[in-house]
Amino acid sequence: MLFTHLVYYYAFIKGISLLFIFLGLSIFLLGIIIRSEEVDKGSFKKDPITYILVSVMQLILVVGITGFAIVLEHFAEGGNHQLAKILIQDSHKETIAVVSEERRVTQVFTTNGYEDFAIFHYQNNYGTYEEQGKKIDPYFREKLLRKSINYKGRRITVKLDGLQFKIRYSTRFPSMFMIVD
Repeated sequence: MLFTHLVYYYAFIKGISLLFIFLGLSIFLLGIIIRSEEVDKGSFKKDPITYILVSVMQLILVVGITGFAIVLEHFAEGGNHQLAKILIQDSHKETIAVVSEERRVTQVFTTNGYEDFAIFHYQNNYGTYEEQGKKIDPYFREKLLRKSINYKGRRITVKLDGLQFKIRYSTRFPSMFMIVD
């Protein structure tokens, strides 16, 4: 999840990360999973309390692994933002970036089944052009639109396409950037 800022590989990286998280947690908790399977539930008619307790324990185990995986994913994504901040503070340059498009990345494991990105186009310190994305949620979209409103010219836009923003990017890793307030 430390590379989720690379929008072109976002779905692949997120899928692989979630796979590793689930496999890691399953291996880590293998002893508990095996013990829960070894418990003799019996039948519901003979001993309903034991049957219900063992079934609930197995359900809690599956829900716990899933919840823990979701929490780990959010921590990893936050780690990506912190890593970008540290690298940008270490050595950076500022430039103007243009939002070339808004792209919807599908085939990801989310509640919606997609993530929306704003693709920023800017020239890096090597003289080449970067096309990197920032995940946009409704709050981030509103924040970007507030920055782009020109009250004197009374220009209000709904789309981010074509808007310019001042950004700060890492000179060591130009794909990592942040929008300057």
